[in-house]
Amino acid sequence: MSARRYLHHLNQLVTPLGDSMQRVASCFTEALSARLASTLTKPNPNPNPTRTQAPPFFTIFPSNSLEILKIYQILYQACPYVKFAHFTANQAIFETFEAEDRVHIIDLDILQGYQWPAFMQALAARPGGPPFLRITGVGPLPELVRETGRCLTELAHSLHVPFEFHPISEQLEELKPHMFNRHVGEALAVNSVNCLHRVPANSLQNLLAMIRDQAPNIVTIVEREANHNGTYFLGRFLEALHYYSAVFDSLDATFPAESAQRAKVEQYIFAPEIRNIVACEGAERVIRHERLEKWRKIMEGKGFKGVALSANAVNQSEILLVTQSISSITTRKPKFGLKRFLN
Repeated sequence: MSARRYLHHLNQLVTPLGDSMQRVASCFTEALSARLASTLTKPNPNPNPTRTQAPPFFTIFPSNSLEILKIYQILYQACPYVKFAHFTANQAIFETFEAEDRVHIIDLDILQGYQWPAFMQALAARPGGPPFLRITGVGPLPELVRETGRCLTELAHSLHVPFEFHPISEQLEELKPHMFNRHVGEALAVNSVNCLHRVPANSLQNLLAMIRDQAPNIVTIVEREANHNGTYFLGRFLEALHYYSAVFDSLDATFPAESAQRAKVEQYIFAPEIRNIVACEGAERVIRHERLEKWRKIMEGKGFKGVALSANAVNQSEILLVTQSISSITTRKPKFGLKRFLN
């Protein structure tokens, strides 16, 4: 009853249409309400429900998958988060493949293939001509994976890059070695951007062991630097509150005031993540971000060894961030001063 009273009071104060603090508070209030409601209902009779066959964010969204992908595209184009991850991973893979004639990339979460056009352009401009490139794209929606493959094939043809696309329509925990369709004599990179945190612990160990057995030249992993998988609810709640408060502040600095696009990004991408972290437990909680040191320990435990980014990769990444910041500033009047925005 006490929790209900507090939540009722919070609902009078927060709004999804206010400033960044009100909006993020609105998301957490809704998530706490959902958690309270779940404590008053009967436990799920099926403790191990079958996971839905859908994109990563779609495991926690009831909305149309194609519409969610359009909103994801808004976030990709407006903010540097994923773009920066793609660019840095691409640079590391490109340098590893520098002297190779046949290269194979296994992308564990291909989505719409945003990562690879710039990579293909870099290969096309390589002295001596591009290598033969094969991409194995993994994704749970068969039609989306096939469409991504078609678009990448057309792009490769226009750039005169010899190319082959191999689709896999499976959840990561269902992958088997034969699905990768390896060829003799090809260099291999395995790429994972913001998807390993959704794989249950036991399945993750098996997946990483299978990847290690493929003997890749390089494995690139991008995950969010956050601890949203703690044992104790209060610690997880506070970590998530601090993390998403910073995200919502950055969206305020990126989108104009009263932006309908920003509202869609927050309500259809970040709000469901918050709800899943705060309101769900057990198999239902699929957003399990970990900190760098935890990922390093997991990878080293499976026989992988960390390597530093090259000086060129670091320099190029810094240029990308500065360019993105300047672009955001010049396209709208910043709500805060330049110094605070860049910090």
